[in-house]
Amino acid sequence: MDNLIEVIGIRGEYCINCHQCIAVCPVKVCSDGSGDVVKFNNHLCIGCGKCIEACIKSHRGVVEKSGRFPIDDADSFLSALAGNDIIALLAPSVQSNFDLKKLITALKVLGVKEVYDVSLGAEITVACYHEAIVSGKAKLPIISQPCPAVVKYIELHHPLLIEHLAPSGSPVHDIAVYVKSLHPDAPLAFISPCLAKRREFRDSGIIQYNVIYQSLERIFAERDINLNLLENGEFSNAVPAGIATNFSLPGGLKEAYLHRYPETPASSITKIEGSIVYERYLRDLEKAIRSGASDLPLMVDILSCEKGCNMGPGCINYDKTIDEIEKAVAHRSEQAIECEKDNPQLREFLDDVISRLDFSYPYYKDLSWHNDIKIPSKSELKQIYQDMHKFEDKDFRNCAACGYNSCYYMAIAIFNGLNKAENCHLYQEKELLREHGILNNMVDELEALNIQLEEEFTERKQQEQLLVQNSKLAAMGEMIGMIAHQWRQPLSSISTLAGNLKVYLELDMFEKEQFITLLNEINYHSQYLSNTINDFRHFFKPDNPQDMALIDNVIESTMGIIGKSLEYKNVALVRDYAFKDEILTYPNELMQVFLNILKNATDAFVDNEIVQPVIRIQGYVSEGYQVVEILDNAGGIPETILDRIFDPYFSTKGPGIGTGLGLYMSKTIIEEHCGGRLLAKNLDDGACFTIYLPINREGDGQI
Repeated sequence: MDNLIEVIGIRGEYCINCHQCIAVCPVKVCSDGSGDVVKFNNHLCIGCGKCIEACIKSHRGVVEKSGRFPIDDADSFLSALAGNDIIALLAPSVQSNFDLKKLITALKVLGVKEVYDVSLGAEITVACYHEAIVSGKAKLPIISQPCPAVVKYIELHHPLLIEHLAPSGSPVHDIAVYVKSLHPDAPLAFISPCLAKRREFRDSGIIQYNVIYQSLERIFAERDINLNLLENGEFSNAVPAGIATNFSLPGGLKEAYLHRYPETPASSITKIEGSIVYERYLRDLEKAIRSGASDLPLMVDILSCEKGCNMGPGCINYDKTIDEIEKAVAHRSEQAIECEKDNPQLREFLDDVISRLDFSYPYYKDLSWHNDIKIPSKSELKQIYQDMHKFEDKDFRNCAACGYNSCYYMAIAIFNGLNKAENCHLYQEKELLREHGILNNMVDELEALNIQLEEEFTERKQQEQLLVQNSKLAAMGEMIGMIAHQWRQPLSSISTLAGNLKVYLELDMFEKEQFITLLNEINYHSQYLSNTINDFRHFFKPDNPQDMALIDNVIESTMGIIGKSLEYKNVALVRDYAFKDEILTYPNELMQVFLNILKNATDAFVDNEIVQPVIRIQGYVSEGYQVVEILDNAGGIPETILDRIFDPYFSTKGPGIGTGLGLYMSKTIIEEHCGGRLLAKNLDDGACFTIYLPINREGDGQI
């Protein structure tokens, strides 16, 4: 079938969009990095598995968190074991991943009927290649096909090279043909280092299961099969393999071929593996074939994995060194060569099976129709580069940070909707610089705005200070009236006492003790007047420092100013407070607040014609505050204006009477200056103003 079976799965929830999978992918354009999760087109993916390893590295080696995972036939293989005589075919790289002989026993414990060595299939492959070359059946140069990832790459991207692919099958295909001649009804399972083999088997249909080493290790753990506790087993082969046991090594085919056919010049066989196969070699080989180059090789020993099949994507030997891995395979090959010297059966076996069995591989197909990548025109390419912020030569860094080898290939991916300009490293860098510039401008603007705000704040502070003083000056007339009330009685007393002294002198009725008593009374009233003057002087003083004060004393000082006025208007004053501790506050400004509230209450008594006016001042401590409540029975504040009484210049007294600053300044003093709260509400028969003053508070500047 032309649609390729899946060999790599995606767990989107674990993709961190790092694009490392694109960076290592030989195809590149099979990946779609245009979204938040890197997806890929399965029908362009060659199944090399490099993306899985890269993804695991991106997740710090935690396999369970990898966004890519291998897909094989392990589950269906396990299910089939129960009712079938399954035969296992072991890849040459098994030696570098398991204890080979114990693995044979473990598979039989698992339920496998027979176990065959694919290295023997590699011997058949070498012989078939030679027969095809000498008979002229192969079109030279012959490209070896043990690696299904390379085969799929050629079918997808270099269809002109398909006719140069070896006309016979891979080692596992060849051993399968032989095993099928012995066990025609037995299902075959390949114990494999390779993911792409699953596709080869789907094409040929000769092998039913591709089971990678990682899955087999998991199965053994689940079935509690410990290889270390098992006896050694032996292959079911009629004859053992020879040098081809090294087939999983890079250059293993070349070494085996030269060993079998020593008359062949070593220079006529090219050994190539790893990323250079896709980046350059196949492209150069196709050009050389087209041009009829004279230095074309006889054969190409080609593998996708850099260290050959010994470290394929399905392997489990990542904790071993390269030396350990290659030595294990090479040592087995050396032993096989020694055994072969004394046993000519292998040559006889090869001659026999090649003469009577068909090892041809007619399943290659042109899949290039899957590759529908479009190339942008010059104008389209220019627009893409502009979208990527590439305008000058220095912008074309070819840094590969996006996952592609060059800016050009990244542009092609963008043109085909497989990536986006935002993933270009230069784009991100320039965007960061642009955003940095914007942030710098914002910082400059904020600094300028901050200076402006500081200036406006200073001006506002000055204006508020002026409002405080203006509100005091606006009340000057009322204060003078209060002074008159405060001074009327003591002045009258002083006048009466002075008159009495004069009469006593005129009548010559001078008595020293009586005279001293009268003078003491005059002095007492004079001191009262002096204290009253001090209260008013402090009240109108523009510089009101923060100080420790007892709220009782602040209220008493306030009464020294307005007390007589309340008496004159027949206002009954009820006091219910006894604060014990001083607090840090602004005593003189608090006097202004108390005066404003008390004065408003007395005005309300007159406006509402209250017969028995009462003001109650009560105080208590609550949750870190000293609280002063001023209650009256003046009828309350109309509900329609209750939420506006603290607005500046709002007054109910009419033009020329009220300034509208009293309560506004009171709230400003309490909340912004003293750090407290000033609230107003209505009671049944009047209003209640509540003042909260914090007990513990650090000093600050004046408003």
